[in-house]
Amino acid sequence: MTHQEKMLQLVELYEESGLSQRAFCQEQGLKLSQFTYWIHKVRKEKQATSGFVQLSPPEPAAQLEVIYPNGVKVRLPARDLQLVSRLLHLY
Repeated sequence: MTHQEKMLQLVELYEESGLSQRAFCQEQGLKLSQFTYWIHKVRKEKQATSGFVQLSPPEPAAQLEVIYPNGVKVRLPARDLQLVSRLLHLY
């Protein structure tokens, strides 16, 4: 068994163990920094070979609503603060 195969097997054992990285390394006689490197390497390889990329759902776009005294309502993205400022100063 090559060193790489051994480390891959240990990473799988760790993920199934429910132990912290530190506790697992102490139990197996491993250096924490080296094992952390292998965990990241294995996870990166799994992600690259899966053909899928994990996406996060977009955050809902925050909107502001400016209501003028005459009843006119203007809705706009909250991220454009210059536009909000200009609209407030129009009245």
